[in-house]
Amino acid sequence: MTVSLVKFDGSLDSLRRAIELCDGFEKLGRNDRVLIKPNNCFRHKIMPPYGMVTTSKIIDGVVQLLLEYGCKDISIGEGAIIGIFDELKPYTKQGFEGTGIDKVAEKYGIKLIDFNTGAFHELDLGGVKVQVSRAALDTDFLINVPVLKTHFQAKVSLGFKNLKGCLSKDSKKRFHISKRLDTLICLLNEAIKSDLVIIDGIYMLEKGPETLVGVAHRKDLIIASPDIFECDVVGATVLGIDPAQVDYLREFAQRHNRPLDIRAIQIVGEDIESLKEQLEWRFEPDKELLTPAKITGLSAPYPGQTLCSACGATLALALSIFGKDNPGMDFGGAELYYGLGLKPERDTQKVFLYGDCAIRSNKGLQNATKIEGCPPTLTKTLLALMKALLSKPRMFRMLLLRTIKLIGIRLGVYQEIFPRWERYRSREFDKTHFS
Repeated sequence: MTVSLVKFDGSLDSLRRAIELCDGFEKLGRNDRVLIKPNNCFRHKIMPPYGMVTTSKIIDGVVQLLLEYGCKDISIGEGAIIGIFDELKPYTKQGFEGTGIDKVAEKYGIKLIDFNTGAFHELDLGGVKVQVSRAALDTDFLINVPVLKTHFQAKVSLGFKNLKGCLSKDSKKRFHISKRLDTLICLLNEAIKSDLVIIDGIYMLEKGPETLVGVAHRKDLIIASPDIFECDVVGATVLGIDPAQVDYLREFAQRHNRPLDIRAIQIVGEDIESLKEQLEWRFEPDKELLTPAKITGLSAPYPGQTLCSACGATLALALSIFGKDNPGMDFGGAELYYGLGLKPERDTQKVFLYGDCAIRSNKGLQNATKIEGCPPTLTKTLLALMKALLSKPRMFRMLLLRTIKLIGIRLGVYQEIFPRWERYRSREFDKTHFS
């Protein structure tokens, strides 16, 4: 197989060249049912999309090239993370609208599929039973279109991890509570076959998977291959992460006798050495979200792999808001615990057990503040933090302010801006890539 590296110049020709260089359509039949799987895992209108979700620019180009090739049965499918931002609209629909993918589908008359609504097929992945979208399993030709980004648990989120979006809501969580995240990602990619992988590297994301903590950079790169393993090895290398240190890639290599050495891969197009970065993948929530607001006395440590993305994203937004609204405050040694792996050493009201997993794994604690939910809603999270950590006058002021802002966001008259998002006002971050 071949992996192509092509600089994206904004034209359809650069995407066409990336596919042609790796013979990406060689096994595609014009009468095949084609499914495009972007990374549209979650998207809220307040969050900058750069490097977090697949651009509609690349999806539009893929659809154009498929139509040019003669394909007629084309769908776009995704299963967004459910239960993050207190929204009433279905999350996958919200994600498609937030990235402009819905406009691509309307423009070309192609079908959008919400994997969250089923139907599902049950698979046994190494003893863990999961529900996988039938649409992903039954298609004739699956085009996997992830983003070029790091991930605070899996190190990278590229083609392999993008297929996690094909799971049901409960199955996504099962990947984390099993404490076998990397193994299950590996096994999932044996069950679902990607026929072509196109990594959207117009932007890349450091400390991903989202822009509440992650920092996006402009890259203008397309990485493509019919071989998902080789494509992800190249993608990880470009990000500056040793593929041998990505557990699911290492496990897949061992199971299938595949070399992790980049020199064993046929790469065409750009010189990979000139494209390599050195991006960080790990972060600690308190240092990234609270320290910039000069918040002290509230710890939120690195969670390990048992915190699912839904809980992680909701908590990240809650801490971002809480820090912004209470700058410079000291909370006297309060501690947040989440997932299955973190164990508090004390039992007081200043210990927060965030989410059902943390509560379940710390049943012996009677006095800790329990924030229930799978995930807890943003509103519930903020109310728990305000009630436990703020004086009543300050809590009521924050509650009033947040209510007004939330109404403004929903009416489209107010836009939340966190300090780290100022960088996205520069010209290198182009909103038209998501419209």
